[in-house]
Amino acid sequence: MMRTPGFSDFSRKICMTFRAAAREDDGMVAVLFGLTLLPIMLFVGAGIDFMRVGRARSELQQALDAATLAATTNVANAPTILSTNQPDASLLKSATVSWTKNVDGSITGAANAKVPTTFLQLAHLDSISISASSTATNQTARTASDVNFTLTGAYGWYWKEIDLYVHTAGASKDTIVASYFYQPVDLSAQGGRGTGTTTAQFLSGGAMVAGPVNTSISLGSNYDNAYLTMTVYSDGCGPGMAPTTSQSGSTTNYKCVASGTKISRTTYTKTAAPVIYSTSNANQSRNLFVNGVNMYSTTTAPSIVQLLPCAKGATTATNTHAWEDTPYNGSLTGGSWSNQDIFFSIQTTCAANAYYDGVPKLTK
Repeated sequence: MMRTPGFSDFSRKICMTFRAAAREDDGMVAVLFGLTLLPIMLFVGAGIDFMRVGRARSELQQALDAATLAATTNVANAPTILSTNQPDASLLKSATVSWTKNVDGSITGAANAKVPTTFLQLAHLDSISISASSTATNQTARTASDVNFTLTGAYGWYWKEIDLYVHTAGASKDTIVASYFYQPVDLSAQGGRGTGTTTAQFLSGGAMVAGPVNTSISLGSNYDNAYLTMTVYSDGCGPGMAPTTSQSGSTTNYKCVASGTKISRTTYTKTAAPVIYSTSNANQSRNLFVNGVNMYSTTTAPSIVQLLPCAKGATTATNTHAWEDTPYNGSLTGGSWSNQDIFFSIQTTCAANAYYDGVPKLTK
């Protein structure tokens, strides 16, 4: 007996139809998922590749900096320094590097490289180019070769002597090349600050010879140290001299005589001891202001490069000095520091000095 199709058969057909459709939808979803996943993977992978490129660029720059610093001394050493300072040399196998000496004596290094990619190869980008540039110098420092001290002011009640010393390379001792003397005369002048006369002596023919204060001094370019000292006598008279008048703000004719001189049954004898300040002493250098800046340092005495600055590449310079003879009172501003006593304007000729080699440094 033939069975008549009923509702159950129809239901089975409907279910089979839905299953077939579901299988087709799964295929579409898989295709769509695959199409979506590809750009996501490419995006994430590109980020990873670019991170590698950034690291490679940073490493290349660091290696080139180190190599260029070495090249300032001997360019032949630069390639070795480059390779030894590159942590991941595999990234930079294609690097090409060159060094060029510039007109000012500095060295410029240039590097180019290609960093292979991994994920970006899916976009047919097999490598990314990177570059680095570095300039370094260790030029011989320029120091004062000739100086001309012009006195622009002298005040105070104390006698003062400022000396310029130079040590020629290989010499057994320092040489004094110039001395400037201040003798107080009118202690009531300048509102009680006092003023006086100035004289100078300069090394000539192996002896110190008197000359105009603004006499030019030749320091040359073969010295390895230079410094200034200031000797102060609080009694207002120089070594071997004694005052015949008392110091006061009303004294207008202050006189000094040779120690031991007897005048009207009074013998005038030197009793004051000298106090000496030196820029070769870090603590004592606070008594000198250069271009308005106190040379005070807790650890390091100023060099001639700081005392008579020469700008990079400059052949001349103008600097100002101001000396203060009052001992350090715990403050670098105010008080006596606003009333320096000896003022100079210094015209400086600058020249390369092999004894003041600069430390190799990057300039860009």
